[in-house]
Amino acid sequence: MRFRLSAADVRDLLAERGVDVSARTVLYWVQKFAPLLARAGWRAATRPGTRWWCDETYVRVGGKWAYLYRAIDEHGQVVDVVLRTHRDLASARACFVLATYRRRTTPEEVITDKHPAYVRAIREEVPGAVHVQSGLHRASGPDTKPIERSHVPTKDRLRPMRGLQSVRTGQRVIEGVELARAVRRGHVTAPDTVFGDSAGPHARARATVTTFTWLADGLRVAA
Repeated sequence: MRFRLSAADVRDLLAERGVDVSARTVLYWVQKFAPLLARAGWRAATRPGTRWWCDETYVRVGGKWAYLYRAIDEHGQVVDVVLRTHRDLASARACFVLATYRRRTTPEEVITDKHPAYVRAIREEVPGAVHVQSGLHRASGPDTKPIERSHVPTKDRLRPMRGLQSVRTGQRVIEGVELARAVRRGHVTAPDTVFGDSAGPHARARATVTTFTWLADGLRVAA
């Protein structure tokens, strides 16, 4: 989930270390543990800010295009992600319903593009929020650049997979990918872990491993 590797790449790296598994087994691990780790990560994550950017981007699922709805806050923290087949009102509503439920918070302001479905979805699901309809290029005022730029690392990570197989399994994979990114950015950290902006690349890599190990240990205790 952290690196731009295919399941076959991970299989080969494990084989070099004396662990023989198939690429399908690697995919099974992702499907099984990514959503569990993601839920644990949401509970441990920094509380999202009150200003959210929401947008959808295209990803390949089962040979067809699907829509990945993503929301981030003013600190660049990913609030939630939802993979849907259609770009419509139901999908926009699902984005806000799941985000507010999982993160136990609601925004005071939501910035989106001018897709009409967002107007009703925000009015119904986060009625207290101010809705700002904007665009990518604005001479003044808020624009959608933060969320547009935030899509790029996620799509770069998904590219080696050459497409997801279904919306259900794709949602699980993407949750794991977004968790890895949140850990890397310091939005999810293990207790007593030093993970500031001044940390060098080696310290950040070690902090990432420490946090993933801490989340995994929590799953083992819960089981």
